[in-house]
Amino acid sequence: MVERTRRQFLALCAAGVCGACYTTVAQGDSKETSFTFAAINDPHIKDEPSTAIIERAVKQINADTRIGMTLVLGDMATVGAKAELELARGALDKLARPWNALPGNHDVFMRDEDIYANYTAVFGPAHWFLEHHGWAFIGFDSCEGVKSDVTVAEAELAWLREQAARVTPGQPVALLCHHPLNPNTASYRILNADTILAIFKDCSLHLAAAGHYHGNQVEEPGDTLFTTTACCSSTRGNFDKTEARGYRLFHIKGNTVETEFVEVPLEAKEV
Repeated sequence: MVERTRRQFLALCAAGVCGACYTTVAQGDSKETSFTFAAINDPHIKDEPSTAIIERAVKQINADTRIGMTLVLGDMATVGAKAELELARGALDKLARPWNALPGNHDVFMRDEDIYANYTAVFGPAHWFLEHHGWAFIGFDSCEGVKSDVTVAEAELAWLREQAARVTPGQPVALLCHHPLNPNTASYRILNADTILAIFKDCSLHLAAAGHYHGNQVEEPGDTLFTTTACCSSTRGNFDKTEARGYRLFHIKGNTVETEFVEVPLEAKEV
């Protein structure tokens, strides 16, 4: 972990990215392409007023020209109702640059035969593979109904094996989902997380980012950075008892990943 000096912190503030923990995993060739993306998790939208914090986050992200895309790591809704998901989609559609989403356990609707019907109608597929600046981004569905402690389904593991086979040798990989893969997360680690990580043992897995645990966790065993992030929600609190809500930035340079948490105010600031 690289600790920033006060001078560096002030420089970050001057650049408009004053947030919190800024950490580095030193990996790979720094001469290659550089880019930044944002990750938001756990808005838990239930009504129109609860979209306000997401709209503030969107404004901050849009104002930060370094950010090339945004990934939303689940729990956009509270009970998976289509109206909740549509409110979340409406707020996120104000993002000025590309974005993608993954489902969380609060985004499935257990009263439907197809519990993903509302989610897929509003947000599209529950998993995806995309390439961005030479990286492979693999977003998968970690849900097991509405459970908090989950085992990822065999069908999803088979899909992950197919995606791992698509990755070219040496291509950096980022793995995204709702439930944590962090080896030392305070709680809610995917029960078959080790099986998932083993699928990518021959890949250059440099990042595994998740939500679900409402709290900032960063750990870096080996060459992979694991994170969870505080919720970006006005309807829920953080499990680690911290007050700050917000989103996470990932700064990529070659195969090097730096991350920081950016706070979003719970209430709109008076002008």
